[in-house]
Amino acid sequence: MQLASLRLTNFRQHERTELDLGPGLMAVVGANGSGKSTLLEAIAWALYGTAAARGTRDTIKRRGAPPRARVEVELVFTLGSHRYRLQRTLTNAELEQDGEIIANSSATVTSRVVALLGMTREEFFNTYFTGQKELAVMAAMTPTERGRFLSRVLGYERLRVAQDRLRAERSARRAELAGLEQGLADPDELAGVVQAATADLDRARGARDAAATARTDAETALGALTPDWEAARTRRTAWQGLDGERRVVEGRVLTARTAFQALDKELAAALEAGRRLESLAGELAEWPALVAEREALDEAAAAVAARSQAVARREAATTRLATVDAELAALPDGEALVALREARARANAERDAAGARLSERHTRWKQDEQEARTKLESYRDRYRELREQHQAIAEAGPDGTCPFCARPLGADHARTLALLAAQMEEVQASGNYYRQRVDQLANAPEEVRALEEERQRHDATLRAATEALATAEGQRARREALVRERSSLAESLDALAAEVAGPAATYDRARHEVVRSRLAALEPARRQHDQLAGLAARAEALVAEASAAEQRASEAEAALGDLDARIATLGWDPEAFVALEARIETARGAAQAADLAHTRAAAEVDAALKLRDAAVARQADRAAKAEAVRRLGAAIERLSELDRAIGELRTELNLQLRPDLAERASGFLRELTGGRYGDLDLTEDYVATIVDDGEAKPVISGGEEDVVNLALRLAISQMIAERAGQPLSLLVLDEIFGSLDEERRQAVVDLLRAVADRFPQVIVITHVEGLRDAFDRIVRVTHDVRRGVTTVREDEPELAGVAG
Repeated sequence: MQLASLRLTNFRQHERTELDLGPGLMAVVGANGSGKSTLLEAIAWALYGTAAARGTRDTIKRRGAPPRARVEVELVFTLGSHRYRLQRTLTNAELEQDGEIIANSSATVTSRVVALLGMTREEFFNTYFTGQKELAVMAAMTPTERGRFLSRVLGYERLRVAQDRLRAERSARRAELAGLEQGLADPDELAGVVQAATADLDRARGARDAAATARTDAETALGALTPDWEAARTRRTAWQGLDGERRVVEGRVLTARTAFQALDKELAAALEAGRRLESLAGELAEWPALVAEREALDEAAAAVAARSQAVARREAATTRLATVDAELAALPDGEALVALREARARANAERDAAGARLSERHTRWKQDEQEARTKLESYRDRYRELREQHQAIAEAGPDGTCPFCARPLGADHARTLALLAAQMEEVQASGNYYRQRVDQLANAPEEVRALEEERQRHDATLRAATEALATAEGQRARREALVRERSSLAESLDALAAEVAGPAATYDRARHEVVRSRLAALEPARRQHDQLAGLAARAEALVAEASAAEQRASEAEAALGDLDARIATLGWDPEAFVALEARIETARGAAQAADLAHTRAAAEVDAALKLRDAAVARQADRAAKAEAVRRLGAAIERLSELDRAIGELRTELNLQLRPDLAERASGFLRELTGGRYGDLDLTEDYVATIVDDGEAKPVISGGEEDVVNLALRLAISQMIAERAGQPLSLLVLDEIFGSLDEERRQAVVDLLRAVADRFPQVIVITHVEGLRDAFDRIVRVTHDVRRGVTTVREDEPELAGVAG
């Protein structure tokens, strides 16, 4: 793996930093707290997300960045034959391989990076990153902790995790085995249950066969009675039919005799009506003349009444016509309506123009007010932030750390406090101005109030014009209605004039009343005459109807005699039928009881069969569980054997670890010391000793300790990379020159150049200025205290040489 470029946007104290990386020996130089290590943190955060950053996600964003400013790190690197471009923000991430996106979310990008590198976050840090404090990390550990540390960073811890999972699975299998063994039933007891269920099934089958025989006997007895029963039912059906028919014919006989008697009585009444009609004829002789005279008088009275009503309607129409003409004269004409419409249109246009002027001025006022409030809140937030920073720096004193870059302030303490105080005064002055501006804009300006009054005046004018037009529109509709009404009244007057024209009809009201009184007196006699006339007219027809009724009665009586003879020849015996019905019901009951007994016996056979099958199934289940117990036992044995094998493998790896690590560290130690120290040995407690002239001696000086720890760290990184299947092409060293003298520093640089074939890309983070000319590239990191922003620039090659 090699890093190609790095770009930071609002990450920690980096506002916008772009850095081209590449092969060779590169130094990132800057004062403590300037933001050098933040570059390494950004690389780790881009690869592994928030888990690789210091603090929480909320602390990553640069202080002083705008609220919606984007936080982003872009890392370009090569791995094998592929080139990758990785972008990560606070909420998302994207990974490209050779220009094609292969992952586009935070979680999937992190998972893909782990798969590509073959390393977890901890393994990546332990392989490629080395800090000054990490060089001596093993020295501060106990012997047991050193072994665990090496096992963890070299990936041996995975074997322990696998062994723990294996043991957990074995415990689960043992629990499952115990449950199965506890649930196994006694085989002899199951065999006894099967034998008893089989015997019960045989007994149930015997009872079912006996019930089947009894059912057959009962069905045979019922079959022997069935022919006699069917014949008896046939005779009963025939008798029921003849008996019903006889009752119908008997009803016909009664009806015919009753009808004959009624017709005979009606004939006698008709003959009596004929005799009474002769006495009423003289009394009703004048009736036709009186009816004709009444009808003539009715027509004359109607004509007189119609003429009077027409005269009254004509007078009413004439009065209404005069009223309509007067109202039409008072209503406005079309020209007045046009003038009112034009007046309303002008009022509406003036009101809209005034409203537009008011809206435009009101909008500018509100925009000015909102802008002033926004500026005021911004200056208040900035003042609070500056005050908190001022208090924190004042309380921490010169030994405190800078809130922007986390470096000690030292001599910059007073200057930083003064700078913050000046910024607070400037922010407070601007805030006071905008607070006064907000108070000034709280009330509407005079121009807005004047425009509001002007719009209200135009609204009143528009309302008056609208009301006048609405009134005129309503009057126009009234005028049109009156015109239609006047036309209708004129037509009605013409028609009424024709009705009342000509001579008036003659009418004798007294004679009309006399005729009506006489007809009313004769009305009872006339109604009686009409009733008797109708009854007398039916006398001849009643004679024929009475003769026909007598004939129908005689025919019905003959049919009734014939039915009585047929019933007598049928030979129907109700008592014998009842006795046979009782015998057939008894036989049916016996057959149903036998069938029910057979059904119950069959159900008992089914139940016994299910019990027998259940017992057999329990036997089969017991056999299956016994087989499962055997398989679980074999699986537990295999897991135990695998547990022993993994334990032996861990022991073997740990035994090989110490000499392998010592051999690799010895090679690095020889190169670091220029051959002064030949070998490095590790005790059983992983304590490093130097072999000098064949004699092992402990590490005494701080410089020797740093060199030994660096050699061990390089050896550990090489072993991790080899086990991950990745070449150790990248090495990042953070502040490793702290306790080395100039000679040892140069030796480390020479070592890094000497192992360029194994470490093509080496990045050294340091604050030491004396060795800058020993590197291929120099990148300088500086921090602007006033702005709280870190800048990164690369020194020109010739400048780097002069600096040396």
